[in-house]
Amino acid sequence: MDPGVLLKHFRPALLVLAVAVFSASAWADGIDPRVIIQKGSGSIPITLTNPNPMFAATATQNSHCLTQSDACVFQVFQNQTGQTVHNLTIAINDLEGFSFQCGDSSQILFFSSCSSSDNGHVTDVSFSGGTGIVAATQQCVPDSLIDISLSLLNANWCKKVDPDDFKFVGGEFGLLIDATKDENFVGQSVTGQTLTTPEPDAGIMILSAALAFGLLKLLRRGA
Repeated sequence: MDPGVLLKHFRPALLVLAVAVFSASAWADGIDPRVIIQKGSGSIPITLTNPNPMFAATATQNSHCLTQSDACVFQVFQNQTGQTVHNLTIAINDLEGFSFQCGDSSQILFFSSCSSSDNGHVTDVSFSGGTGIVAATQQCVPDSLIDISLSLLNANWCKKVDPDDFKFVGGEFGLLIDATKDENFVGQSVTGQTLTTPEPDAGIMILSAALAFGLLKLLRRGA
């Protein structure tokens, strides 16, 4: 068979193979930033109208880091969706020279499994299993003695008199992205998105487009 014809027949398969290779998980070198889910207080709300909030922070040496010499980013979120979050993906925009990976299982709370995948632009670190993140509940949290007496009489009355006292309680989790001092992580700007509803991975989208393109060429050839 003519080499040109053979290449033409195998071109769709080669395209699919190339996409699969570039969408594969990045190999970790053991010192890259670790993505960990922990407890936390103070929060970015995750709601039904905003289930996938963005985050942006600068890595610093602070009390949330795994060791005093580490640099890290720490953000706290609160599940205000009214239902338990059983699957959580942290989509982190890639930084040159850094490869984000799962932290040790002993460091991760709420979930029992973790996996990471880099599509060349964004690293998806996905958590599942375990208890998940339970939903926060709305409660009357009085700020004064008067508010406390009102809340004892009637929670609805408390909400009506001072709506600011009716707050979401619980359902919080901390996102920790930690790197050792050898990585020069201090000062790095980390941006990304917390995904609590399924979204197609960029690698899957590219693969689907490649398959559709190959199928279209085959249909045109057969017409």
